Amino acid sequence: MRALLASPATVELLTSLAILVGSYLAARFVSYALGRSLARAAARSATTLDDGLVQDLKRPVTYGLFLIGASVAVHRLPMPDGWSRRLDALVFTVAVVLACLAAIRACGILLAWYAAESPLSAETGIAREFGPLLSKLGKVFIVTVAAIAVLQRLDVNVQSLVVSLGVGSLAVGLAAQDTLANMFGGFTLMLDRPFKIGDRIRVSTGELGDVEAIGIRATRLKTLDDTILVIPNSVLVKDRVVNLSRPSRSITCRLEVGVAYGSDLARAKQVLAEAALASGYVEGERAPVVLVTRFADFAVNFLLVFWARDYVNQGRALSEVHEEVYRRLAEAGIEIPFPVRRIVTSQEPSGPPPARA
Repeated sequence: MRALLASPATVELLTSLAILVGSYLAARFVSYALGRSLARAAARSATTLDDGLVQDLKRPVTYGLFLIGASVAVHRLPMPDGWSRRLDALVFTVAVVLACLAAIRACGILLAWYAAESPLSAETGIAREFGPLLSKLGKVFIVTVAAIAVLQRLDVNVQSLVVSLGVGSLAVGLAAQDTLANMFGGFTLMLDRPFKIGDRIRVSTGELGDVEAIGIRATRLKTLDDTILVIPNSVLVKDRVVNLSRPSRSITCRLEVGVAYGSDLARAKQVLAEAALASGYVEGERAPVVLVTRFADFAVNFLLVFWARDYVNQGRALSEVHEEVYRRLAEAGIEIPFPVRRIVTSQEPSGPPPARA
C-alpha cells in the first residue's frame, strides 16, 4: 500500500479522483444555494419567466460546474497526449451539448412566457401564430452552431459544409419563392400591424371580413356570409387594404333621399337630421350632415351623412334611419316623388290627302 502511495502516477490519479469528487459535491452545493437564492428572488417578482428559468436551467448549471472540475482532473492525469486530447475533446463536446440543451430550454421558456403574459403578444398575436415556427428555427440555429463548434474542435473542415449549406439554401429559396414571399409577408404584417386579429378589413378586390388568423402562409378572413376567405400574405402586403376598425369602431354611413320640387328644403334638412339621431345605433355626439347634392329630373336630391357607433351594426343603423326618414317625411307632409313619364301621341288627320298643285 505504501509502495502504491509512493508512486507519482498513483498520487496524480488519486488527486484527479479527489478533484472530480470535490467538483461534483461543489457543483451540487453551488446549484442548491444558487437555486434557493434565485427562487426567493423569483417569488418576489410578478412575472413567471424567472421561475421557469430557475427550474429548467438548474440541472445544466450543475453539470456545467461538474465539467469544469472534470476538465481540471483530466488534465492532471498522467496519460499519453493522444488520450489526453481525446478526453479533452469529449469534455468539450459534452459541455457544448449541455450548453445547447440549456439554450433550447431557455428559448422555449422565453417564447412560452411571451405568448402567455406579454401585452404585445396579446395585442398582435405574434407568438401565437409564429411561436411554433420561431421555436423550430431557434432550435435549428442553436443545434447548427453547436455542431459547427464541435466539428471545429475535432479538426474537421466545416468550410465545405457551410458552402454546401449555402448552395442548398439558394436552391431551396429559388424553388419556393412564393412560399418564402408569403412567409416574409406574414412577418411584415405582424411587425407593421396594419390590422390585428378581430379587425374588420376590406381588401382591394372588394371582399369584407373579420381577421380570424394571420398565419405563416396566408391570412384567414371570416366574411359576412359566414365563410372563410384565405388570402396569401404577399397579396395583402402589396395591395391596398382598408381597416374599418381603426382609428375607432365607428363608421360613416351615407343615405340619398329625393324630395319633390316645391318642398321646404330647410324643413327637409331638419327632418333628415332628426331621423338620423333617432336611431340608437347612430352616434349622438356627432351631428349628422345634410347636403343638397343635385336638382334631378323629378326631385331635389339630398345626401345624409351620419356615423354608426360600431361597424358591426352599420346595416341596422342604415335600416332604422331609412325607416325614420320615410315616417318623418310623411308626417311633415314632404313628398318623396317617384319617376312619372307622360306619353303624348299624335293622330294622323282624317280624310283624303290634299291635291297637288
